[in-house]
Amino acid sequence: MSLLKKNIFFNTLLSLSQILFPLITFPYASRVLGPQAIGAVSFADNFTIYFLIFSALGIPMYGIREIAKVKDDPKRLGTVFSELLIIHLCTSLIAVFILFCISYFNERLRLNFGLYQIGMAIVLGSVFMAEWFFQGIEKFQFIAVRSVCIRLFTILLLFLFVHSVKDRDIYYGLNLVSVVIGAAINMYAIFRMVKISWKGTVFKRHFRPLLIIFSNSIITSVYLVFDTIILGFLTDDLHVGYYSAAMRLSKISMAVIGVLGAVLLPRLTLAFQQEDLTNARMLISKSLSFVIFLSIPIALGTLCLSKEIIYLFAGNKYANSVYSLDILCFIVIVIGLAQVFSNQILLPLHKEKNILYASLFGMVVSLGLNFLLIPVFKHVGAAISSFSTEFVVTIVLFIYAQKAMKFDFPFKPFFQSLFTALFFFVFRYVCYQFTDNILIVVLGTIISSGLFYALMQLFVWKNKNVLETLAGISSLRFLHKYTGNG
Repeated sequence: MSLLKKNIFFNTLLSLSQILFPLITFPYASRVLGPQAIGAVSFADNFTIYFLIFSALGIPMYGIREIAKVKDDPKRLGTVFSELLIIHLCTSLIAVFILFCISYFNERLRLNFGLYQIGMAIVLGSVFMAEWFFQGIEKFQFIAVRSVCIRLFTILLLFLFVHSVKDRDIYYGLNLVSVVIGAAINMYAIFRMVKISWKGTVFKRHFRPLLIIFSNSIITSVYLVFDTIILGFLTDDLHVGYYSAAMRLSKISMAVIGVLGAVLLPRLTLAFQQEDLTNARMLISKSLSFVIFLSIPIALGTLCLSKEIIYLFAGNKYANSVYSLDILCFIVIVIGLAQVFSNQILLPLHKEKNILYASLFGMVVSLGLNFLLIPVFKHVGAAISSFSTEFVVTIVLFIYAQKAMKFDFPFKPFFQSLFTALFFFVFRYVCYQFTDNILIVVLGTIISSGLFYALMQLFVWKNKNVLETLAGISSLRFLHKYTGNG
């Protein structure tokens, strides 16, 4: 278990950096660039994501599983990596060509052709990131340290080179800088571990499972990013900017919820391979409890402070984003649960088709709601559509996961956490009785609510799975005495 705890620690470090760095960069960028430019960048980025998904062909998730299977056999490890890298390179070249044609010949997209050129380079550079390789061999320390260093460097570049709306392309180009540096470091490290070669490669065996995962990725992307695309075509960059600000702030916390996902996938794959269902259920139970423990206070806390969060981190130009954030704040709960059902149960059990069916259902719901609500409610309609789609997909995934492997959903901890988090609104009200300063209100509410929530979980509800997970962190070992194991 020591390696698992170490991996959780470094994946937590990585996730915290994914939260803290946007909290530094987004308030600066949103004020310097304004809603219009932020909307243009978000539209181009979401459009490019489709081509990233197409070129990846499901490899980021499939690759973790396949690498985990052969990580102890250097020869097979090199062969599997070579096969997947070559497939990814070929599909990326096709994706870049298609993206060039669409963005150059479409009048709406050609207005921001510079952004799409950056997107093409990101698509190609992402091939050599190969993050799935390091996740498969459980090198989470390497991933965390490298990512944190690169993010610190790009923050420095942001403050040095982005000073006005004219620097919009430079702002988006920082994503490319991150990809290029990360790819160079990753390839150097991989070349020292495995030999990349055409010899002995068999590509055909990957096509069927990749096609299923790829189809699921494409369908999923429709309801994950297509809302922004539809919003951009049916309205304008300003409403995209409002929606993007709310979506970005609501999803910052998703980094923490996904901490256990990448760490547990190799372990769950091995447990299911060995038919060790007892260990698999234990890991899933801890993961579900962890998601509930974190996502509910994050969602209710965001709802409680939605106006303050928007004004503090985006600025008063984004006041209209508050309505979208009020809806999107709950997305962290449903996506967190969906990740457990799909990535930690169905995927290790090779139930990719079930994930595909759930995503297909979500795509239909998303398209229907987007075209129905966006023309009337603009960015708020996109928010309603996004949350509704994620909710129904999570329900479908839960049904499939229960059929694949019986497990108990922790309803009791769910409602305990929900009840406790409702007190956050009381703490916010109390803070406003002393001051109208937004920063002080936000900090006061977060600190008092966080302490109250932690004490309730520790001394009143005594959530064993969460306590055991947190007790695995060296500085929190004292929690063992509350788990019944200490």
